[in-house]
Amino acid sequence: MTNSISHIGNAFVPGIPPTGIQEAGTANPSGGPSFKELMLDSLHNANQIQLDSQQAIEKGLLGGDITQAEVFTSVKKADLALKMMVQMRNKLLEAYNEVQRMQL
Repeated sequence: MTNSISHIGNAFVPGIPPTGIQEAGTANPSGGPSFKELMLDSLHNANQIQLDSQQAIEKGLLGGDITQAEVFTSVKKADLALKMMVQMRNKLLEAYNEVQRMQL
C-alpha cells in the first residue's frame, strides 16, 4: 500500500519552491485552465442551465412533450446553480475584503 502523503516530501525544503505557487503573470505550468477560465465556465454553465429551465417551462405551459417532473427538476437545477454562483461570489468578495484588510 502506498503512502498517500509521500509525494509532499520536501515541499518546504529551502531552495525548492512549494508546488503550485507561481510568480504573477506566469502561465499555468500544468496546462490546466486558469482560475478566471474556471469562473467564466461556471458562470456560462449556470446561465445555460437557466436558459434550459426557461425552455422547459415554456414547453410545459404550451403542452409540449415534457412532464411536470422534468420541468420541476429543471427549475430546481437552475435554482441550485444560481445559489452556487451566489455563494461563489460571496466567497470571492470575502477573500477580496480580507486581502484589503491585510497590512503590509
